Amino acid sequence: MQVVEDDVHLPLARLFNTTTAKILDFLLTNEGLFYTEGEISQLAAIPPRTLQRGIQILHKEKIITRERRRRVFYYSTNLASPRTSGLFSYVNSTLMSNLAEMKKAHEGGVRTRTSRKKAQIRS
Repeated sequence: MQVVEDDVHLPLARLFNTTTAKILDFLLTNEGLFYTEGEISQLAAIPPRTLQRGIQILHKEKIITRERRRRVFYYSTNLASPRTSGLFSYVNSTLMSNLAEMKKAHEGGVRTRTSRKKAQIRS
């Protein structure tokens, strides 16, 4: 599991710049998986108390589901909701577009930090 360090590639957070959007981006990009609040907090780099407020909003709106296993709640996206499906489509198409742009830039010879370091070493 990788911690989110840069919000630039998170489609909803980029548009709305809110914690709720960041939570939803995380759950939509990890669609079909269930996470505890602690896992979401750590992996999406959101403070626990802030996360709790955002999760309450998303659960109340039925955009995410909550499943209790023993004493712990697990959260995931609610793709049965037409609103969530629409958001998922937006996030998915934006991520695909970002990947296509990155591939095009890479094929066009855009030099990354790593390739510059290798070029300096060869010199």
